[in-house]
Amino acid sequence: MASENFDEEGLLKVIKTFELSEKITILNWNWNNYSDSIKQAHELMSEGQKLFLEISEYEQRMGSNLSMYQKNKINEAVEDLGKLIPYMKNKIKPSESLKNLVD
Repeated sequence: MASENFDEEGLLKVIKTFELSEKITILNWNWNNYSDSIKQAHELMSEGQKLFLEISEYEQRMGSNLSMYQKNKINEAVEDLGKLIPYMKNKIKPSESLKNLVD
């Protein structure tokens, strides 16, 4: 690992992914305590979409300079984030989905 390149930007991508995971976990745990949990979920999904674009751009830009260690850490963080999404999906009831479409 000593010969691999490490940079702050890669670490920041992992940190941002963990921060988003934390926000989604808090929303999942406190779903019924939010005044508009559906809106909050939309905002977090938008944040996630932007983050995934940033990560893709970073990986493309870094190319072969991206160490396998950093690439694995980013991938692990993204995979962990993805594991939280089914829990959020389980919180959304069809009636809420229909209500929001009608409003």
